[in-house]
Amino acid sequence: MTARSRTAVVHLVRHSNGLRPFETFMRSYERQPAELEHDLVLLFKGFEGGAAQAPYLERAAAHAPRVVDVSDCGFDLTAYAAAAAALRHERLCFLNSFSEIVAPGWLALLAAALDDDATGAAGATGTWNSHLSYQLFLLGLGGPYARSFQSRRAANRAMHELSGTRVPGDVTNWLYTFAQVARHSRGMRRFPATHLRTNAFLVDRALFSSLRVGVTRTKWATYELESGRRSITNQLQARGLATVVVDRLGVARMPPDWHLGDVFCQADQEDLIVADNQTRSYNTATPSQRAVMSAQSWGSHARPG
Repeated sequence: MTARSRTAVVHLVRHSNGLRPFETFMRSYERQPAELEHDLVLLFKGFEGGAAQAPYLERAAAHAPRVVDVSDCGFDLTAYAAAAAALRHERLCFLNSFSEIVAPGWLALLAAALDDDATGAAGATGTWNSHLSYQLFLLGLGGPYARSFQSRRAANRAMHELSGTRVPGDVTNWLYTFAQVARHSRGMRRFPATHLRTNAFLVDRALFSSLRVGVTRTKWATYELESGRRSITNQLQARGLATVVVDRLGVARMPPDWHLGDVFCQADQEDLIVADNQTRSYNTATPSQRAVMSAQSWGSHARPG
């Protein structure tokens, strides 16, 4: 497009991921119509020089993508903030490097929800998951998750199976978890720590640029920015703005009702509009693993498929 559209679809492309996730995104982008005019922006993260970008640009050439380059410093939200500073569109739809569009009209659905003046951001998925409450549960300190899981050992085993890591011994796991809580609990929130997930969300660029993001250099710093006390969701709510999750039927739900949608780790996620590595993990999980993922997201409101 020669003239800039009002909305930019900003897809994060991480050099370390290789071409496969990008091809998955591009196929879904071409298969599922956005039903809203927009510019495609490729947010290249960690690429050194144009030669490394060439295969990606060739694959997306038919869509005349714009390009924003950022360093490999920080996690997704740091890259999103840099893109917001570089672009001049009114609205930005951020899609992470593992995103896969699974519903037609996905962008129009998000835009319709954001048209409500009371809404600050519209996302494809949200959750109540609290990393702090889960860690406290693993330490045997009770809390909401104690009423949602059959046992600490079974929950811990399922999560390690899902991540493909070895299940540590009980003592080792307890000591590691205690150290994590002692080091990181100050910035975290207890369940329900309602927050939009950052795999796919639409927001006004000026509003997003005004939020405190900073450089997230560790996974726990990312957790704090996604679901902690300084989360994007909390910052928007402090300004009186809602964060909604939109399903493929166009229903935009407020945080207390997120569990009612068959979207993220509920039922068979049949109303999801944008998938990612976490939703795919849920789809391929065993029934016991699904039960753990759903309970971690929704507590006693879990409805695993």
